[in-house]
Amino acid sequence: MKTMFNHNYGIILCFFLFFSENNKVLSDENINEPGSISFSYLNVQNSISEFDYYDFLRDSIITQPEYLYANLKAVEKDADLKYSRRQRFPELSVQVINDQILERSVVEQTSLRKRQDDSFDASVELSQPIYSGGTINAQVRKALHDKSFSITEKENALSTLVLDANLIYLNAIKSNYLYEYGANLISEIEPFLEKVRQRVEIGISDPIELALFSIKYNALKSRVQILKTQKDRDLGIFEYFFGLEYKDIHFPNVFVPLIENNNDYEAYNVLAAKIQLKSAKEDTNITKGEFRPQFGFRTRYTVYDIKDNENDTDLRGGIYFSMPLFTFGRSTAKISSFKAKEDASRMNIDIEKKDDDVRETEIVNLVKGSINTRQEVYASYEDTKNQRRIIRNRLDATTFSPESYANSSLEEINLLEEFINIEINLLAGYFSYLHQNQKLNSVIRVQP
Repeated sequence: MKTMFNHNYGIILCFFLFFSENNKVLSDENINEPGSISFSYLNVQNSISEFDYYDFLRDSIITQPEYLYANLKAVEKDADLKYSRRQRFPELSVQVINDQILERSVVEQTSLRKRQDDSFDASVELSQPIYSGGTINAQVRKALHDKSFSITEKENALSTLVLDANLIYLNAIKSNYLYEYGANLISEIEPFLEKVRQRVEIGISDPIELALFSIKYNALKSRVQILKTQKDRDLGIFEYFFGLEYKDIHFPNVFVPLIENNNDYEAYNVLAAKIQLKSAKEDTNITKGEFRPQFGFRTRYTVYDIKDNENDTDLRGGIYFSMPLFTFGRSTAKISSFKAKEDASRMNIDIEKKDDDVRETEIVNLVKGSINTRQEVYASYEDTKNQRRIIRNRLDATTFSPESYANSSLEEINLLEEFINIEINLLAGYFSYLHQNQKLNSVIRVQP
C-alpha cells in the first residue's frame, strides 16, 4: 500500500512539474510579446538577451573616468565629515619660544625687565571648546549633507553612464546595420544599371529611362555613402568608450513594459536640490555662530629656560570667553547673504521638480508613441521590401521602368532607418524613465 502511494505521489509530482513548466513557458510567451521586446521585429540571425546586454553595459561603465571622479568626490566628502566631527575633540599643542635680546633700554634698575635675560622656554597647551556658537554641530550636519550629496551625484553619474553606454551601443549597431544593408542594395542594383544601359544602346529602351534610373541610383549611392560616414563615426565612438573592437555586436532584446507617469519617485536632480537646501541652511547656522559667544577652557604647562640645569615651571589654566559686541553691520550683511542663498536653493527645488515632471512626461509619450507606431512602420518597411523584390524580378520586361526599382530601394532603406530609430527611442526612452525614477542602476544590477 505504501509502495502504491509513493508511486502515485511520484506521478502526481511529475504531472505538477510538467504543468508548472508549461505554465512558465506560456507566461514567458505572454510577457515576451513582440510589442514589448526591443528589436524583436527585425529578422536578424543573432541577438543579445536582456541579461547579457545588461552585463555588457555594467562591465563597461565602472571604469569610466566620470564614475571614478564621482567616487573620489565621495571619498573627499567622507574625509570632510571625519574632520568636522573631530572638531569637537580637544587640541594639544606645543610651543617653543627662543627670545634673544637685540636691544634693551630700561631706566629703572629694579625693574623686572632689567634683570630678565634671554629666554628659551617651552610650553604645552591643551584647549577644549565647550560652546562655539553652534558652529561645530552645524559643520558636522553640513558635512553629512555634503556626503549625501556626493553619494547622490555618484549614483547619478553611474546611471547617466548607463544611458550614454546604451545610446553609444545602439547608434553603433544601427549605423553598421544600415550601411551593410545599403551596401547590399547597391551591389544588387548595380548589374541592372548595366542592363538598362545595354538596352538603351540596342534601342529597346528610351535614354530618358536610363537617365532617370541613373539619378535615382546616384541618390541611393549617396545615401549609402552618408551611412558609411555615420558608421565610421559611431563605431569609433563605440570602440573608444567600451575599449574593445566592434565585433560580434548584436541588437539587444530587452523587455519594455508599459509605463506611466510616476510621482512616487523623484529624479536625482530633485533629490540633489533638496540636499543642497539642507546644506545651505547649515551654512546660515555656521555664519550665525561666528557672531555668538564662544567659550571653553585652556591648560598650559610652561618650562622656562630649558637650556639651564635648573628650570622654573608653572601650570596655568582657566576659562576663555569671547563675543563680538558690535561689528558695524558686517554680521547682519553676512547672515542676510547666506539666507538669500538658502532661499535660492529652496526655489531651485521647484525648478527641478518642474523639469522632472516635464521630462518624464516627454519620456512616457516617447515610449508609448514608439510602441504604437513600431508595428505600422515595420509593416510599411516589409511591404516596400516585397514590392522591391517584385520589381526586381520583372526588370527583364521591356515595358517595365527600372526607375521604380531604385525608388523602392531608397524608400526601403529610409523606412528601415525610421523603424530602427523607433526601436532605439523605445529602449532609450525606457532607460531614461528608469533613470528619472532612480531605478536604472538596480535594473542593470550595478552598485555605486
